[in-house]
Amino acid sequence: MNNWTWDRLRVFDAVARTGSVVAAGRSLRMTGPAVSQHLRRLEAEVGSALVEREGRGLRLTDAGHVLAGHARTVARVVEHAERELAARDGEPRGTVRVGAISSVIRGFLLGRLREFIDRHPRVRVSLRDGETTDHLRALHEDGLDVVVAETWHDLPSTLPRGVDITRLRTERARLVLPENHRLAGREKVSFTELADETWTCCPPGSDAHSALAQLVRRAGADLALGFPVADHATQLEVVAHGLAVACVPELSLPPEPVGVRIVDTDPAPLRSIELVTQSEVLPLHINVFVAALTGH
Repeated sequence: MNNWTWDRLRVFDAVARTGSVVAAGRSLRMTGPAVSQHLRRLEAEVGSALVEREGRGLRLTDAGHVLAGHARTVARVVEHAERELAARDGEPRGTVRVGAISSVIRGFLLGRLREFIDRHPRVRVSLRDGETTDHLRALHEDGLDVVVAETWHDLPSTLPRGVDITRLRTERARLVLPENHRLAGREKVSFTELADETWTCCPPGSDAHSALAQLVRRAGADLALGFPVADHATQLEVVAHGLAVACVPELSLPPEPVGVRIVDTDPAPLRSIELVTQSEVLPLHINVFVAALTGH
């Protein structure tokens, strides 16, 4: 027990997070045999197996689960210490790994990132596009530092426990119709009137799809999804060509849309943008990034 080293705990932490010797080695820039050697020595020192094979990967034993939590804590403490020592001149430095969906990146994050980077040139921001559920998993596995998530008010929250959540914005999703649509002259439309429409929206499995399907279902119909498209700009093009209708968040609507009419719905779908981080003491460079987005 007295022979434990930080290097072995660091390697075990990577194995526990990735579930694979190869992936752990890749994340640490080590060879697979070197990872395996550290793992065997740590198991000998602990006196218990920490992992066992499962298919092509590894899964933690009971002892492995116990040690993994402590190894993650130690890893974070050391990482924070390294970054704070590097920033002892008062200037934050490091990389902030951020995950967000494309509409939030384009409509909310990019302008704020430009201002943040200008103010903190020693902080690098790594931005990952994708679905909120995937980003939250990466946050839990320490693959991301910050998630800018979307939540839809008609759905149960998918945000996990053990995280800090700050609401950044709440907005409506508005109905987008072809400009010659039978309802294009209206100011407000009910979902009952849209029961026979073909829709374009984010693919099944996304929160946006689930929220829209639920609203249509409440109106007594099933969502007829003719054009599953994740990108809101492409959805607008589908509508402009007269192929479908859409419900698009205000953040993604252009100031002067071409070929479409935008009207309100009753009820109005509501989407919130939330900033999510782990509930722990964050290093300085992540704290200043969070403060820049939240205004705190």
